[in-house]
Amino acid sequence: MKKFILSFLAISVCLAAMLFGGCSAQADLSDYVSEFRSDIYIGTQGEYSVFASYSRREYPYTADGNVGDMSDVFEIALTAPDNTKTYSVRYSLGGKEYSSELSFDSVRLVHRCSQTIPAPNETTISFTITIADDDSAEPIAVSATSIKTEKTLQLADLLEKVRTAESDRFAALTSGGSFAGELYVRLLYDNERCFYYVGLTDRNGNTYAMLTDAETGEIIATRGE
Repeated sequence: MKKFILSFLAISVCLAAMLFGGCSAQADLSDYVSEFRSDIYIGTQGEYSVFASYSRREYPYTADGNVGDMSDVFEIALTAPDNTKTYSVRYSLGGKEYSSELSFDSVRLVHRCSQTIPAPNETTISFTITIADDDSAEPIAVSATSIKTEKTLQLADLLEKVRTAESDRFAALTSGGSFAGELYVRLLYDNERCFYYVGLTDRNGNTYAMLTDAETGEIIATRGE
């Protein structure tokens, strides 16, 4: 009988809290992320620079406020002194070797490739760059290090800070445990400082963009209505 009374009281308290909004369920925003660039690796050797990043993102991409099928993407961009040459890259992640030929991006003036690879655990990655059809050229070794620190916010923590700062905007898209939108989160690096871009897209395709400090989650700038 005592156990029954305690259980009844616990249920009553929970129901009362729900009625007054104290225990209302919130949507887990991590389930509504269509893109998350979670790491960046940067390294330079002489005139060669490597910018690599890992993302998990929707494919095919559609900014419609809904999360589609997700895939892992590891991207590499090489800045080289001679853009008339063709370059290849080799590297190792998790004890497995990868290689790819790079394609020249004439808009950004970098040589690029992307591969479907699970999230790296390494804090430093060694890339070996070779020049195609030039057996006399020595391979170039570039060591690239993750720009993240122990203070860089995890995804769930970042999203909660953004939701708190923009409570009215997120509440308007929330119904019980459901969220009528999708989020794009990209780790950024500029002037030796980390940021997160957070894009919130509703079901009408409207996007509200936020730039946050990667360590505190403070919103530094916004764009959109």
